[in-house]
Amino acid sequence: MAKKLLVQNKILKGGIHYLTSDYKTRNESRSTHNGMDFIGPNKIDDIVAIEDGIVNYVGYDKKGGYWVSIKTNGIEHRYFHLKKGSIKVKKNNQVKKGTVIATMGKTGNATSYNVHFAIYKNGYQDPKPYLMNKDPFNLRNNDAFTTFVKGIQASLGANVDGIAGPETLNKTITISRTLNNKHPVVKVIQEYLQTLGYDLGKYGIDDVYGPQMEQIIKDYQEKIVGLKGNLIDGIITAKKYTWEKLLKLS
Repeated sequence: MAKKLLVQNKILKGGIHYLTSDYKTRNESRSTHNGMDFIGPNKIDDIVAIEDGIVNYVGYDKKGGYWVSIKTNGIEHRYFHLKKGSIKVKKNNQVKKGTVIATMGKTGNATSYNVHFAIYKNGYQDPKPYLMNKDPFNLRNNDAFTTFVKGIQASLGANVDGIAGPETLNKTITISRTLNNKHPVVKVIQEYLQTLGYDLGKYGIDDVYGPQMEQIIKDYQEKIVGLKGNLIDGIITAKKYTWEKLLKLS
């Protein structure tokens, strides 16, 4: 069943994205699925470049059908199953974010009209952070969220690239007043919450997950994460809802 996904960076001209098949880490029955498939509200839509870049491939293969790859800061954003004859760009063209590059089709091994969107960076990566996060292709980005993600990645032993994805989420640990309450990652979370406007109390950034932090996380869980009842527990559970919201993966 198609699921509406609210994206910050669009690949469909109409701006409304219905996800029909997810990336492999969120859909175990499609463990080899290296991207995300989308349709628009009327199923067929024009495809636009998610970011400024240079077209580095235009072609066809039996699996992907007609497809285009655009490179930005060494990262390729690839668009597959395009309609025959609809591609409007050529190799080495410079394109701007939002430029129409083609119309979705069902070429290759597609069984219905859709666009298969993939990110390639030394292998296929989870595309969701590129759809959801602010300016993910800017490797020099040093805003508060990127600083936070890099801090989390460094503290938890993940690849430090400032882009939150499944590898970062899978490295997360449970943090509470009694578990990992003095782990280095606590300070990173405190610093980020402060940039969001949270009052950390008289102890401020003290690197300790104490009663004040527990109450802040309960407030965050209720108002930002949208949890209810017993799930509002002040515990940042490994790989679960609060971590997903902190990393902007939900």
